[in-house]
Amino acid sequence: MLCSVRTIGALGWCGIGLIAACTVKDPNEDANNGGSGGAAPTAGKGSGGKAPKPSTGGRSGSASMPEGGTPGAPEGGSSGEGGSGGEGGAPECPGCDNGLCLPDGTCVDCLATKDVCPPGQHCTEAHACEPGCKANGTSCASGICGEDLNCQSCIGDEECLPGLVCSNGECTEPCTGDAQGESADCGDELLCCSTHCTDTFTDSQNCGGCGLACGATQFCGLQACASGASADDCTSCLDTTLSGVCNIGKVIIILDSDINLEEGNRTPARAIGAALEAQCGLTPTVMEAEQASLEALNLKSGRPVSGGGELLLVVGGPFYQNLEGYLEEQRIAPLYHFIGDGVTGYRRSSDDEVVLTLPNDGDHDSHDFFIIQFMRDSASGSLALNAQGLWLSGTVAAAHLMEHGVLPDLTAKTNAWYAYEWTDLNDDKAPDLAEIVEVASGN
Repeated sequence: MLCSVRTIGALGWCGIGLIAACTVKDPNEDANNGGSGGAAPTAGKGSGGKAPKPSTGGRSGSASMPEGGTPGAPEGGSSGEGGSGGEGGAPECPGCDNGLCLPDGTCVDCLATKDVCPPGQHCTEAHACEPGCKANGTSCASGICGEDLNCQSCIGDEECLPGLVCSNGECTEPCTGDAQGESADCGDELLCCSTHCTDTFTDSQNCGGCGLACGATQFCGLQACASGASADDCTSCLDTTLSGVCNIGKVIIILDSDINLEEGNRTPARAIGAALEAQCGLTPTVMEAEQASLEALNLKSGRPVSGGGELLLVVGGPFYQNLEGYLEEQRIAPLYHFIGDGVTGYRRSSDDEVVLTLPNDGDHDSHDFFIIQFMRDSASGSLALNAQGLWLSGTVAAAHLMEHGVLPDLTAKTNAWYAYEWTDLNDDKAPDLAEIVEVASGN
């Protein structure tokens, strides 16, 4: 599913170079090419090369979410513009019911530049609406329409051509009823559940077996089990709380370098990824990918389509991280960032109540707030772990706490989100556990 990935070994806080899109890289290469040793980065030049800047703020160049803002509209649905358009709103083609025609005046159902076909259909070269995803990908959750006119990384049957079903992210022929609960039509790794080839180790609708659905606030998590054990012995429905982040077999570190050219959020992201690999009992496979070069996200909206088998580790806020921008706009994230009158802070998605604020003016190298939150997108089943400070210093403190405070005592983290305050007490511009105080938590 990924394009640009590499396995992460036991990486410390040392400087790590960027990887090019669609390449695989030796994890030791960066560590052997310079770096600052094992010291934790500070929020200033040691982390980003410039004075600190807010780690959140709008998404992908868009304006910041205003105080009390409302979620954006979900991605997907029909693309294209309406059938009318000329000056003053007059139809372009007065003799056509939908206002669309060729240069010679022939009325058509659609145009390549105005694909007004209903969901599940696209505009053909003959200017007719026929089954298939739209060429521009807007009818696909992933934003990518394949050459076969099925959506890549689908999350629902409606993204596939008639007669096909969305099985584990791919449009395929339905598995037969005779194969229910078996793998004959699905290969060794999947089982046939209600005509869909399903990974019962990660599918929250079929967790450990066909029809075993998890609750709305749960996900299908891995458990330690004996070699050769069945899925129902190795999986169970777990609450979507921070305590469950080690029950996922793969971690994908989402890098924000397409719009953040500094090392910035990537250094604490890699530190959290290394800590998950070192401290989680199931020892997840940890990889990283540029957010502009992978199929786990809609490249335009940031919408996740990875499914429940991967934990998407997104470090930083919605300005640099498209994924976090989507999760906050759609109120999937428990908390969202906002900018008010001279302050920056976080609100609860459930009721828009303010959790905390910090004046925009001040010494953010020595004082910041940060949040750590775990969430599941119910539409795709995608799981995401987010750590972000109001400023970069807070994001660095979040990574320090994850490694030295949260993961060593993970079973105690029974809420979905936690908010903390960091204050530099010894003037070293680096976080210590004694300097971090929990200020709020919830689900």
